[in-house]
Formats: sequence, C-alpha cells, structure tokens
Amino acid sequence: MCGIAGIYHLDGAPVNLTQLRRMADLLRHRGPDDEGYALFDTRSGQAVHFKGPDSPPGLALPDIRSAEAVHADLGLAERRLAILDISPAGHTPMVTPDGALTVVFNGEIYNYVELREVLRGLGHTFHSTGDTEVLLSAYREWGEACVERFNGMWAFAIWDANRRRLFCSRDRFGVKPFYYVQTPTLFAFASEPKALWAARLAQPRPNVPLLEDFLAGYEASRLDETLFAEIQQLPGGHALSVEATGVARRRYWALPVNPELGPSTPEPGVATRVLELLTDAVRLRLRSDVPIGTCLSGGLDSSAIVALVSRLMQAEHDIPRAQLGERQKTFTAAYAEADSDERQFAQLVVEQTGADWHLTFPTAEDLQADLARFIWQHDEPPITTSMYAQWRVMRLARERGVTVLLDGQGADELWAGYLPFDVYLSQILRAGQWARLLRELLTIRRVGSRSSMDVLQRALAYQLPAAAQRRLQHAQRARMLGLRPDVAQRAIQRHQDIFGSDARVNLPRHLAQLAAWNLPRLLRAEDRNSMAFSIEARTPFLDVRLAEYVSQLPAVYRLHAGWSKYALRCALEGVLPPAITWRRDKKGFATPEQQWMQALRPQAVRLFDDNPRIGPWFDLAVVRRALTEENPSPNRLASAAMWRWIAAETWLRLLESSHANLPVLQS
Repeated sequence: MCGIAGIYHLDGAPVNLTQLRRMADLLRHRGPDDEGYALFDTRSGQAVHFKGPDSPPGLALPDIRSAEAVHADLGLAERRLAILDISPAGHTPMVTPDGALTVVFNGEIYNYVELREVLRGLGHTFHSTGDTEVLLSAYREWGEACVERFNGMWAFAIWDANRRRLFCSRDRFGVKPFYYVQTPTLFAFASEPKALWAARLAQPRPNVPLLEDFLAGYEASRLDETLFAEIQQLPGGHALSVEATGVARRRYWALPVNPELGPSTPEPGVATRVLELLTDAVRLRLRSDVPIGTCLSGGLDSSAIVALVSRLMQAEHDIPRAQLGERQKTFTAAYAEADSDERQFAQLVVEQTGADWHLTFPTAEDLQADLARFIWQHDEPPITTSMYAQWRVMRLARERGVTVLLDGQGADELWAGYLPFDVYLSQILRAGQWARLLRELLTIRRVGSRSSMDVLQRALAYQLPAAAQRRLQHAQRARMLGLRPDVAQRAIQRHQDIFGSDARVNLPRHLAQLAAWNLPRLLRAEDRNSMAFSIEARTPFLDVRLAEYVSQLPAVYRLHAGWSKYALRCALEGVLPPAITWRRDKKGFATPEQQWMQALRPQAVRLFDDNPRIGPWFDLAVVRRALTEENPSPNRLASAAMWRWIAAETWLRLLESSHANLPVLQS
C-alpha cells in the first residue's frame, strides 16, 4: 500500500524534479517506509532510478537529491508502505531485470501466490516474495489483460519502454485511488488530488456541479470527475494508456447483474456457497508480513469478518499468527449516547472469539479539534460524520501497532443493507405477484424504522413517470435545508439521471447502481482515513469472486421475509451469535450526529457570519436562522445538512489558503 505519482511531458519537455519530489513529500503519510523515483528520457530510452531520504539503509541506488542534472520527460515516484516483502527487494518503483518495464503500484494483489505459481510454470523467475514483481510478470505475460486475472485492489502505472506507453489501471470497484490532470502536452497522476494542485499542476478550484451534488446530499454525478474542476479520476474497472500521441481510456470490467426477482422460497445451497466464498476472501486478505487487525462495529458485516478470522486462526496452519497475535486485535468506535452505541453487540463477538478489544470514544470536541486536518486529509468534504468515527478507529489501530485492517465495507451495497424495501416491493408490484407483495409488506415491520405504509407509498410512487417523481422529490427537500431552489433542482435532475426509473423498480439493478455510484464515496473515505495513519484497509466483501456471485443472484437472496442480506444471514448461522445474525435494527456505523451538530453550532455561526464561501448556493437567511434559533429541531436530516454546510465551508476556506496551510496541516 503506497502513494504513487508521475509527470509525463508528451512534448518531450523536462520534468521539474522539484514538482515530482513535492508530490512524493505530500504522499509520505501513505508510505513512510521507503521512497523511490524513476526518471526516463522516453525518446532516447535512457532511464535512471533513485532512492530518497526515507529509503532504508543499504539500498544501492543514488539519492534523488543528486539528480538535478538528469534530463527526463517522464518521472515516476512512489512512497512505500511495506506490507509484503518488507526487505529492500520490495523497493519501488520496481523494474524488470532487462529494464523494459517499470511500475509504481498502490494496493495488493491478494492472489499473487497462485499467480506466481502459474507464471513460474510459464518460465518466469522471481527475486522477491511480494506481489509487485508478480504484477510486472503478469503484464509481461498477458499484457493489459493481466488485470482481469487479479483479485485485489490496485492503482498502478507501468512504463513499457518497448512500446513507449504508460499503462495505468484501477481495480474493479475503485478501492485504490488514481487522480490525474491532462492537457495536450501533459499527463500527471497521483494517489491524492492535493499532490497535483500543491505541485502546481492544477488549480484547487471547486467543480461546481459536483459541489452542488454534495450540498444537496447526493453522490457525485460523474464517476470520472472530482470536486476539483481541473482534476479527473480514473473510474473503478477502467484502464488508460498514455503515449506521445495522447491518452486512451477503456473499461475492462463491470459488475454483472441478474435482474430477476427469483423464487418465493430461496434455495438453501446459496448460503453454503456464500460462506465458502467469504471465508476464502478473508483467508486471502490475511496474507501479510506486518501486524493485522479488524474493524468491529457490532454490525453483521464486521462481526462476520472477526468470527471468520477467529475460525481460520484455529483451523489453518498457514495463517500468519505472528502478524495476528495470539488474540486477534479488534477496533471499535463507541459513544456515551445509547442510540449510536453498538458496544453490546461488539462485545458478543469479542466474548465468542476471545479477541483483543480496543475502543475509541469520538466526541464533538474531538471532531472540532481535528476538523481542518480531517477535511484536508480527505481532499473533499466528507459527506457524513461517520467518516470521522472511522478516522478515529484507524488512528487507534496505528497507536496499537497494527498496519493492516480488515473491514466490512461494500456489503451494504451488494446485499441490500440500506433496507431498500420500497424498491423490492416496487419490483414485486411490476411482476404482479400480489400474494407475495402482501407477505413481504407484513414482514417489513420486523426491521428498520420506516412503517410498512411508508414503504408501500414509496413503491407506488416509483410507478409514476420520471417527471412526476422529480416534482415529488423537489417538494420534499427536507435534507436540502437552505439550498437555493435552482441549485436543488439541478442536483435532483442529475441524481435522477443516474438513478433512473429502472433502478427504482428492480432491486438488483438498484444495488448495482449503489455499488457504482455510492460505494466509491465510502471507499474514498476509507482510503483517506486509513492512509492518514499509514494503514492498509482491506475489504473482503469486495472480493471479485464473492461480489460477482452475489450480484448474479436474484433479488430474493438479498431481501426476503423482511430481512436484508438474507442469504448472508443464513450463511452466518452458527458462525455468529443469533443476536447479531438476526439483529433487527441497523445503525449503519452511526455517530451521535445531532448532538455533535448542537455542539458545533457556535463554530458554524461564526463561519456563516464571516463572508461564507458557500453563500452563492444558499439562502443565507435560512441558514443563519437555523443556526441561531433558540430551540433547534432535533431533526436528523437538518443535522446532516448542517454538517454538509460546515464541511463544505471549511473545505473551501482550506483551498483558499492552501499553499499557506499545507506545511502546517501536514506536520
């Protein structure tokens, strides 16, 4: 797990080494264990490799600080967080013995052991024990199609000297980031946007449509754009090639979808297969040469991972006990406020597995103290305060000496964890299965906080034409408090363009949309939270084998008899305590956001009295009245809107003073 960066002048102009080193310095938190550079004159074919001040002793390379006289039109840099093969043999950028291929690589190829054996059988030899060399050999053997064989998370760039081509790829779901700027004569990339604009390769100007989406509480309406107007991102499941003649992008993978409703009674064999796939996904993600831990919220997904790690520790000899410890380390965010606290459920898992349990207790005062650093590290305003709770969990894990953390991210999007019963009922309505509709309607009351009638009303509304649905949404803008009507209307339109009528009447298609549009925001937050503390976060539920299997199941295996994640719950019977397997409430990694916003209200008042930067998008009279009223409504939607005000305003102010504040915030 690392931070990568590169500058390629397509017109042959020399790379500014000060810019390249600035990018690497700003990514140091992603990889404090090593520092490497590769400089190329792409026309003559000459290449020079360097180490940096953070490289380990004994690395036989010249220091980048002596490279001022080198002429290069392509420069690559990497800050390494050593996870696999932590010896100097794992140094990056890594180059093949013949010098033809050089890679900068952020991520993990979890099936590298199996791929290495396949490649050895094809005549390849290896000098290191990690996955980076396997990646290079896979590219040499299979070309750009190598990514289709990888089970992992990655963002990498390979300089292919023979083809004079820079090949870049991002993993299927976009777990690992890849940002870039492009002009007719320049292609530059980095693991975080701040490395691009701080090196003056782009201006830190907001992308207005995406900022409007954020302020309205929606996901970004373009997968290839960012909240920075001049910075793009390579979407998950995509690759691009850069040559002197230009840049070409292609999609190599999309989540397959089975749109069928399925039988009224699920087949039990599905649960058996789910458990097999999830267990092996966890097994692969325990490959590490550094200490491993697990996030534990008390919900179904993280609890399943902790329980499966415990099983594997007891049953299999090749599980790295030295890295896991005698007792698996788990990390939980807890609160004094009972409506957000899940300790009682996490404790059940700890008692069952004997795990070593570590807790952190985030407060409003902590959030206020960390606010500027937290938002700066995220590069964009985080959409919920739950991301701060995850930040605290990652910090605690680092304090306890853990470098790799397993996490349950992705399960909600694939398994209908957000309780989209309205979409499910809508699909049943379309199918005309009235007895099934009544059965499901009666069982919905078991879980969640929404009434059966509310769910049915929404399902009926989804049968209306798109224009009528848009009018209904605009009339019920409770979560868009203070937003100007024209801004809200534009955001609603963009949102409906993404989640069209087809995604509201078919559960599998709806979940595929969530995986494509909602999940990237959560993965971006997890990447920033973990890398802020030099931690690698791994997500077993996004194992490609498991994800493709689940997404090709009919709807009934995701929602059935009032239960979300139905086949997953069946799979975990006997693995977890019944109180968790068949838990009826869902908190969704909640924080006491309403109480926190009350505590942050004085800070918000000051922000919005002082020439607020988000003023062009709001009716400021409404905002100021909401912030100063004596008895504010304890409305969850209003609290969420207030957080977005504070986060966006803080972010815009950080951008204004970016060059002055960067050294302070980074220290």
